[in-house]
Amino acid sequence: MLRFVALQGHHDLGHKGISLDQKRKLINFLKSYGKIFITSEKPIEEEFEEYRLPIPPESIHSLLYYSKMFIGDSQTMTTEAAILGTPALKCNTFAGKLSVPNELEEKYNLCYSYLPENFNQLLEKVEELLKYNNLTELWKERVSKFIEEKIDVTDFMVWFIENYPESNRIVKKDPNYQYNFK
Repeated sequence: MLRFVALQGHHDLGHKGISLDQKRKLINFLKSYGKIFITSEKPIEEEFEEYRLPIPPESIHSLLYYSKMFIGDSQTMTTEAAILGTPALKCNTFAGKLSVPNELEEKYNLCYSYLPENFNQLLEKVEELLKYNNLTELWKERVSKFIEEKIDVTDFMVWFIENYPESNRIVKKDPNYQYNFK
């Protein structure tokens, strides 16, 4: 699954993602490995129209979960794919600058980030990952480790709200109290 973003938000000023030439290289490289689906914030180039994702937007996470791999220039979908257990590779000028994808990459090895000028390294990593016989199982194990180390935010929030304002005092006094909600 490929995702291309517009990078038109005020926080995107001066940033860039995957170029048209890089999209061509990526798609030509991936053709022999299976079906390619593209989702995009901006109009898809006519030459890639055959790869347009044929599902409604509300089904995107199901496709992401069942995809062999995610590649794109979206921070959000890179993170979502990684947490769903799908190998995720991102190529944009935000690479290495955002804490959540950095943690997923550096601590859990669930995603990879590349600057556009290092696009060939991304292709090398894609090729390496596609050679794994047990890629899906390996990522499910990594996601399990990630989940085991995180708190259950819903349980924490329910406790916090139901016990407010005492819960606020408890957490201020002992920030580690949150780890009771694993």
